[in-house]
Amino acid sequence: MHDDDRALRDQLRAADPARTLPPASPTWLDHRMEQIMTDQSPITTTVTPTAPRRALRRWMPVVGIASGLAIAAAIVVPLVVVGPEPTVEALQPPMDGGLASGSCLRLEPATVAAQEQAFAATVLQIQGDTVLLEVRERFAGDVADRVEVTQVDAMTSDFSGVPFVVGQSYLVGAVDGTITGCGVTGADSAELRAVYDAAFPG
Repeated sequence: MHDDDRALRDQLRAADPARTLPPASPTWLDHRMEQIMTDQSPITTTVTPTAPRRALRRWMPVVGIASGLAIAAAIVVPLVVVGPEPTVEALQPPMDGGLASGSCLRLEPATVAAQEQAFAATVLQIQGDTVLLEVRERFAGDVADRVEVTQVDAMTSDFSGVPFVVGQSYLVGAVDGTITGCGVTGADSAELRAVYDAAFPG
């Protein structure tokens, strides 16, 4: 061994902090090795806790009751309530006023009261020689909602009938499906209304 190696070993021994300690006995070393080899305790590992994973929340559109009703109302097509079709019947125009030509007498309430059908109506329209009347009041008999009658020619009339005018109101009497003339049917005037009121009181 060179002198330099010996000098280096001396320096290392001088720097060793355990140089003053007595050497360990061989029996202690054997005992310690046996403890290490026979130790069966589980090896514990430190687990770094991780933050819990947040559940992904799916946002679904929520439609409230009011919104649902509004949408349904917007989708539904509004229904138009249509009333029943008006009934229509046809009456024949007066033939000689229901009496012999030129034999019309003074109109009496009894004559009006003898009518099988009596009503007040307004002329809705006239197409050609067909007059359409809309019934407003019924005094006697079963009368449809609307009545069709043939227009009277005022130029050839013997005054037993009365020509109809659109928009005007009339008092009408009929027997056996034929309009009665001789003043029973005429414009709804105060004079004719008084006769009808007397014929059908209350």
